[in-house]
Amino acid sequence: MMQSVVRSTLIALALLSGVASAAGDRLRYKWRDEGGNLHYSDSVPPQATRLGYEVVNEHGVVVRRVERAKTEEELAAAKAAADKIAAEKRRADEAARNDAQMLAAYPTEDDLRKSLQGQIDLITQNIQATEVGIASQEKSLAERLVHAAEQERNGKPVPAAVQKQINTLRSGLAEQKAFLERRTADRAAMEKQLVSDIEHYRQIKKSNDEQRGAKR
Repeated sequence: MMQSVVRSTLIALALLSGVASAAGDRLRYKWRDEGGNLHYSDSVPPQATRLGYEVVNEHGVVVRRVERAKTEEELAAAKAAADKIAAEKRRADEAARNDAQMLAAYPTEDDLRKSLQGQIDLITQNIQATEVGIASQEKSLAERLVHAAEQERNGKPVPAAVQKQINTLRSGLAEQKAFLERRTADRAAMEKQLVSDIEHYRQIKKSNDEQRGAKR
């Protein structure tokens, strides 16, 4: 019990001594004005806050540095830079997640190739069906145009129903041909994506295998 009291007393005295020592230190502020002239002061003037300053002890040793206040332009630039870094990190994280999902979904390159080729084949089937539809509509339109021409050669007006069918077929053909053009472009894009995705898959597969090998 007596030893505990002595130990507590010694700790308290040490703490008091430290506080007294800290209180006895005289801190001053060292800074340079816009002309480069050196100043020392017992308090921090507004100019020093704006330009930056150093805190020194009674021996002239720097104990803390305070950077100058940033301008609004510098703060905006710093924020923009931080936002850019954050955005790049988000993109990198998303890319890493996508790569991990690709490897999980397609254990082998052949699995990926079959999946992508399957999508291309579906588009090809869609294109072929559209081409058949266009050929059928073009035949129907040609028949009605022949009928309308015969009516005109015979000095008869083209029946309203026939003219309506002609207009409908022409409009439908224009839509189908535009659709065919889009799907053909889609297939070309998918074929390029297949090549690109296969190459990317090889890269991430190699990197993943190397990392797994290094951990062994």
